[in-house]
Amino acid sequence: MTETAATSRTILVLGATSAVAIAFARQACEQGQPTFILAGRNEARLNEIRADLVARGARDTSSIVVGDLGDPAAVPGLCAQVFASAEQIDDALLAYGVLGDQADQQSSADTLKSLMDVNLTSAAMWCEMLATQFEQQGQGRLAVIGSVAGDRGRQSNYLYGATKAALERVCEGMAHRFAGQKDIVITIVKPGFIDTPMTDHIEGKGGPLWATPEKVAGVIHKAMDSRRVRVYAPWIWRWILLIVRSLPVPIMHKTKM
Repeated sequence: MTETAATSRTILVLGATSAVAIAFARQACEQGQPTFILAGRNEARLNEIRADLVARGARDTSSIVVGDLGDPAAVPGLCAQVFASAEQIDDALLAYGVLGDQADQQSSADTLKSLMDVNLTSAAMWCEMLATQFEQQGQGRLAVIGSVAGDRGRQSNYLYGATKAALERVCEGMAHRFAGQKDIVITIVKPGFIDTPMTDHIEGKGGPLWATPEKVAGVIHKAMDSRRVRVYAPWIWRWILLIVRSLPVPIMHKTKM
């Protein structure tokens, strides 16, 4: 992307208070002077991030949209606010989601419904509304943060993984839908372990299977620029999951993954 193009872009960040979203936005500022629409639930934190990005070169016209992005009932109204904030959306990053606890999701219908609402239903709604907007504009790029957990059902997180697998099919289908339109890009980004507050409960952080928010953000930018439909972050997960997906069922069932 040229600096002129980056300078004039309007970037929507859904889940703007997440560590990866912040790193993504800061790296976008290194390419020019974008205008941001930062969306999330925490108004005070969104304003802090907006001020930080403006200090890094973002346009002062950058704005915030406050609300529960993961509530399907709230999505249409929040989406209307987003589209009222700018003449068009050039880039969008969907970076919100919940991990939750597998045991809680198995034992509580409400917890399971909340997981599905946040990670799949609302996310698919945002994707489709943005796709419609891109179609009207004739251009636009969307990156969605998925997960390697969606590559195969495993006893440790199959409900969370199911939401990410289904969201990947949505993005894959949208990419196919726009395959003939070179100016519309849909990318699913599949991180493994990311060193963020969301993974603070996991012992033994570090090593080649872990990535920083900054590294994942860099992968997202590169994937969008190169029109990738699917990308793993870091790349090693592509080969790990190839092996996991290839395991015969009898062997898979002897593991404790």
